Amino acid sequence: MTEVSVLGVRHHGPGSARGVLAELDRIDPDIILIEGPADADPLVGFVGAADMTPPVAILAYAVDRPAVAAFWPFAAFSPEWQAMRWANESDVPVRFCDLPAAMVLAHGLRGDQDATETSDEDPTLDLAEPDGLDASAPVRTDPIGVLADAAGYDDPERWWDDVIETRSDGGGFEAIAEAMAALRDELPPVGDQGDRLHEQRREAQMRQVLRKAIKEPGVERVVVVCGAWHAPALMGKLPPATGDAKLLRGTPKVRVKLAWVPWTHSRLAFASGYGAGVLSPGWYHHLFTQPQEVITRWLIKVARLLRDKDIAISSAHVIESARLAEALATLRHRPLPGLAEVTEATEAVMCDGDDSVMALINDELVIGELLGSTPADAPTVPLEADLRASARSARLKIDPMVRQLVLDLRKPSDLSKSVLLHRLASLDIDWGVPEDVTGSGTFKEGWRLAWKPDFAIDIVVAAVWGTTVEAAATSRLIDRATTATRLAQVTAVLEQALLADLPDAVSRVLGALRDRAAIDRDVEHLMNALPALSRALRYGDVRGTDTRALAEVTTSLLVRVCAGLPAAVTGLGAEAAAEFRKLIDQVQEVTDLLEQVGIAGEEAATWREVLRALADRRDLHGALVGRIVRILLDSREIDADDAATRLHRALSVGAVPADKAAWIDGFIGGGGLLLVHDRSLLAVIDHWLAGLPDEQFTELVPLLRRTFSLFEAGIRRNIAESVKGIGGGVIAVAAPSQIDAERAAPAVAVVASLLGLLPAAEGSADA
Repeated sequence: MTEVSVLGVRHHGPGSARGVLAELDRIDPDIILIEGPADADPLVGFVGAADMTPPVAILAYAVDRPAVAAFWPFAAFSPEWQAMRWANESDVPVRFCDLPAAMVLAHGLRGDQDATETSDEDPTLDLAEPDGLDASAPVRTDPIGVLADAAGYDDPERWWDDVIETRSDGGGFEAIAEAMAALRDELPPVGDQGDRLHEQRREAQMRQVLRKAIKEPGVERVVVVCGAWHAPALMGKLPPATGDAKLLRGTPKVRVKLAWVPWTHSRLAFASGYGAGVLSPGWYHHLFTQPQEVITRWLIKVARLLRDKDIAISSAHVIESARLAEALATLRHRPLPGLAEVTEATEAVMCDGDDSVMALINDELVIGELLGSTPADAPTVPLEADLRASARSARLKIDPMVRQLVLDLRKPSDLSKSVLLHRLASLDIDWGVPEDVTGSGTFKEGWRLAWKPDFAIDIVVAAVWGTTVEAAATSRLIDRATTATRLAQVTAVLEQALLADLPDAVSRVLGALRDRAAIDRDVEHLMNALPALSRALRYGDVRGTDTRALAEVTTSLLVRVCAGLPAAVTGLGAEAAAEFRKLIDQVQEVTDLLEQVGIAGEEAATWREVLRALADRRDLHGALVGRIVRILLDSREIDADDAATRLHRALSVGAVPADKAAWIDGFIGGGGLLLVHDRSLLAVIDHWLAGLPDEQFTELVPLLRRTFSLFEAGIRRNIAESVKGIGGGVIAVAAPSQIDAERAAPAVAVVASLLGLLPAAEGSADA
């Protein structure tokens, strides 16, 4: 009679992994069954290959909807991984025994409905229980929590560590199975009917695979490695096979593909959202790989990390931390110090209670960031193979650690990195996130890089556009341009195509841009489209791209903006005027840039003529007129005296104070340095404010405070000093008709006498 040994484990448990290896050596089975998708058996042979390094994961995705996917992760300390390694090294057949991924994805998509139905959602599934015992849908209360509570522990993780993970010999599978059997009888199921049916089907599948293994010729000893919760369902006399067959009959399926993908320790952590994760994958890896002198070796790692960060740590710190951890474990009646004791000892002795240092230790050691690798000949999508080859060619290391990268686009090697990152960004694979590099000029480009395991799904989704990064990015951008509903969307795509050096996409997107621009009469849309085009023209200089066709489109849009702007800004309210003020600023920046690169000379002149005409109109919102006057002043279309006169006129007319404040905000908003250097303009504003009645002044203070609060602190101080020098509101610019010469004559005479400009007699009071 065939002997069946069921080893109920905790996924990603180092104690469970050690116990499984010990039992496999003792039993020497003829076949091993492992909880995992039954259709992933062809992938098992890669385990143990020289270039196969955990953590890794089995990825399954729906062929027709690649965004629908699931992962089955494995770390070096996962008992299932160690069982597969042992089987391959011992030449023992090994198979997965859980529901096929085809059924799992169908359940994740549609519950228990027919797999031919459609869904509006594209979930990416991490199929795992919160308690970490099972890699599928959660349907029961946390069993570890119940057992920990019964043992008097308030922390389920600590109880499991004490009983299983920190034991050097592992094992205890019979006791675990007995405890789980009792819990299965006592705990009520949770979840809906579909989840409970799915759980029943999983165990029916495991039993069916087990029956098949038992019947194989020459099989005398079978070992099953599964989540501890399922162990009782597979032990002892199995129920009739007809019931399990009936339960599995008609289970929905979808067409799937499976592959190995690299994984990371941080993705195994609970904080990442992975249900069957562990709180401390780096610590568990240490427990499994360092069974002797665990605490001392761990504290040595901590000391090395802190020394690398220029924190002074001596051997005495390590010794004292180890002693304190042992003492804490003794006080708490624990068999060995656990992570809690080691952490508290480290914080007290090595970190002096500094939370930031402890956070560093937690991120880099307790969780850790180890990235696995998969063999080049393992099943994968062609796009991923090309991506990795492109990364090697560009000398970009695929690394989960966050790092900053500053590229000099004049260097071919850096330019190739930039092109690859932009191509991936166009495919929504955000390996690199652009960052501003201030003061570095247009030849510098900043990136923040961090590789995430979830990119495996993004790659699969992007693979529908092509088998290489270049081809896929080209197809994706062309599709986005041809399906865009707004002109600014097309120009944004064109900018991406130029950054990604995709000439085939550029030509097609330019065609879409011309078509869209020809029928779009909305001036706001046209103005929104210009900034991306101007940046794209600049990239032409930096990247050596021929942008003559782009220049023609850009100048034609600018001409249309000039023609339509006067009518578009008529009769605008405050909110609409604020939006158009931003658009006018954008177009002004575009015009300046086009002139700098020798494009749009006539068009730029036309733009300034339009602004001069708008500045003289009385029917525009004050914020717009103030901004236009400022632009004309900055571009030297008008001089400071003209600007001061316009400002004085705007503050003197019979408009309500709020409109005058809007004019000032438009004129000086974002540019307070002007008032520091031009005291005549400041004097006009100061005199206007000083002459406001109390009620109006109180009403306007919040509006003006908002304007001046945007200035830098140094500029605000300089303005305050300049106001003191003005003398409390003396008019710097005033029309001659406003001065009463007869009343002013005595004061003028006294001042002239004091300055020595008149004889004393003439400067006397009698004069």
